[in-house]
Amino acid sequence: MNEEIRESSAVERVGIDYALKLSFTATDKSDAGNKRDILYSLVCFGCMFDEKYAADPDPIVRKYDCLHLPEPRKLDLYDLAYTMATLGVAPDMQKELYASWYMLFAYVLLSEAPYNEQAYEKMTERLHTQEVFSAVLSSRYSVYIPATREELTAQGAPAPLLDWYAPYLAYCTERDEKGIMRETAECRRLLGLGRFDEALIRGERLLAAYPDDTDTAVSVVAARVSLSSATDAKSRAILLRDTLSLIDDYIDMAEGQYFRYYRGLALLGLMDTEGARREFQTCLKEDPRFELAALMLKGMDKYEE
Repeated sequence: MNEEIRESSAVERVGIDYALKLSFTATDKSDAGNKRDILYSLVCFGCMFDEKYAADPDPIVRKYDCLHLPEPRKLDLYDLAYTMATLGVAPDMQKELYASWYMLFAYVLLSEAPYNEQAYEKMTERLHTQEVFSAVLSSRYSVYIPATREELTAQGAPAPLLDWYAPYLAYCTERDEKGIMRETAECRRLLGLGRFDEALIRGERLLAAYPDDTDTAVSVVAARVSLSSATDAKSRAILLRDTLSLIDDYIDMAEGQYFRYYRGLALLGLMDTEGARREFQTCLKEDPRFELAALMLKGMDKYEE
């Protein structure tokens, strides 16, 4: 048993558990003729991480009586991965299943199974697509993929794993016409949906890899300020002071007024209304069309009447 797999973090295990439950369901709903073999192989794969998959099997595994005689045929790990990447299921489930197995295939490459170059190339052909990469990026579990090849190398990742992730990492860091990385855009999408915890985890991970990226830094600041309202007074003060420190690291190097605007919000959260007002006023002095600052000043004026 590869200890690197067995010692995956508890948080990471949540993603693995989700992917396996999805795989059980997809197999059940598929048109595959060897469902019992596939389900048994999925259980064996799951036991690389936790014996619970055999000790307390999923209801679908019980449905097909996969853990009793006659013993099903156990698929090779590479064959199992390719089977899941070609399973005939409904399009909406297929998209999610492909994204899950793009990520799970890393554990196949880290396992003690003999490296199968032919199977690797078949998986690459099947899953190295823009559509799959988009689905992976929007998955909450893709934050467990290191943000750079350098980080992977530092972790001792084998060459096949580096090659497996390289196109996806390049996809995530491609920039649009405004110079914003795809993964930064994903942070902004999460912010817009109110999923501030996810935006913060993704943003901080990305900022650690690209510390000079001011667009990513703004997303991190926005997530922190948004989360501060849901904390107790002591935790809010700590979070907002840390956020002010982060803002001050970037405020002089960024274009636009967003850092100053969030500086105003942070000060307002710390009950420094005079400081907040100065920040919003400075925003408008620098850019009279910056409506967010104008709205905050209008709200403050109304509150103080």
